[in-house]
Amino acid sequence: MLAPAPVFDPRSPGFISDPYPHYAVLRAHNPVHLTRFRFVIMTRHAHLLEAYRHPLLSRNIRLWDDFSMWRRGRTDGPLERMMDNWLVMIDPPRHTPLRAIHEKVFCAALFTAAAPVLAEITGALLAGPRQRGGCDLVADYADRVPVYLTCALLDLPRADWEQFVSWSRAIALTTETFLPRSVLRDGEQARAAMAEYFAPLASRRRRQPGDDVLSGLAVTEEAGRRLTDEELIDSLIFLYQAGHPTSSQLIALAVHSLLANPGELDRLRADPGLLPAAVDELARYDGPVQMNDRVATHDLTLFGVEVTAGQLVRLCIGAANRDDDRYPGAEKLDVGRRASGHLGYGHGLHSCVAAQLGRQQARAAIAALLEHAPRLRLAAGAHPRFRPSMSNRGLTELHVEF
Repeated sequence: MLAPAPVFDPRSPGFISDPYPHYAVLRAHNPVHLTRFRFVIMTRHAHLLEAYRHPLLSRNIRLWDDFSMWRRGRTDGPLERMMDNWLVMIDPPRHTPLRAIHEKVFCAALFTAAAPVLAEITGALLAGPRQRGGCDLVADYADRVPVYLTCALLDLPRADWEQFVSWSRAIALTTETFLPRSVLRDGEQARAAMAEYFAPLASRRRRQPGDDVLSGLAVTEEAGRRLTDEELIDSLIFLYQAGHPTSSQLIALAVHSLLANPGELDRLRADPGLLPAAVDELARYDGPVQMNDRVATHDLTLFGVEVTAGQLVRLCIGAANRDDDRYPGAEKLDVGRRASGHLGYGHGLHSCVAAQLGRQQARAAIAALLEHAPRLRLAAGAHPRFRPSMSNRGLTELHVEF
């Protein structure tokens, strides 16, 4: 009698701390299947590429038949509404001009301007830990670098940056399912506070634009189309949600991976020129975004599995990025690898508009640690703690010594 095929089970022992052995079994023996959670999961790199391009798979999560089950009640309404204006949740034709506006703003000139800002931010954040001989790399460093950078690019007063860390963190915590109402309440209060902060500022920048990202989003046109006031405010809030949790956890997970692979850390110390490619390898090896969701708009068949209209399809990026068919020796971290084509920033129509900025800040954050913490190591007795999430991988704390 044949043994039953393995199935996706995020509740299996050790999954939260290391899901990759589980993914390897699925890739080998059941790469596409309907889970007990009523969504279809896909785990192979080639399959994900095809799914990203599939015309019958939508990014609009509201089309999911079980979307009402995912909602948490009245407190979730205002947070959900922002999905209507978030670039990654919109399908064409509305998506097309909105993405073009964002692409015009997130251009090469912006990345050039960000470089000295990142150097200043990372240096300042590491000054205290250098004196103390260490820190919690998540709370004291990785959690602040992307928020501070976004605030700087929006030309917000330095005195307000720390408040944005709190607001952004509160909203980010609402992205998981089955949350306490207190988390949802705090997230909505943070959203409302950010909207109240940005509304008059956005109005002023429309009238008197500067060289900052906020002004760019306020006045840039595509085919005669500008962002409406509501779209602009929601897009500004989305900059933090797209750039804060993912970028901070990319930095934290990258450092965790290097500490767990000291030979690779030594290679980077000996040859910092490896760092640009190493950031992509680190994102491939253990990245923060483990899943991307799509919803079937019609009945279809995906690699032998029947999918009905309104059914959720989860593209398991974490599994695909360790597919040996795409990356030989994928289970090994190799900072010299050219990890082109990894799916950490998505793929195709809804790939991350600011992917280059994400790479840039990860490079800057790791480079600063290599420079200012030459003896970087896990703190004595420290045990890295991971977020209890199957979709958004990350660390809640990572205590290190310099």
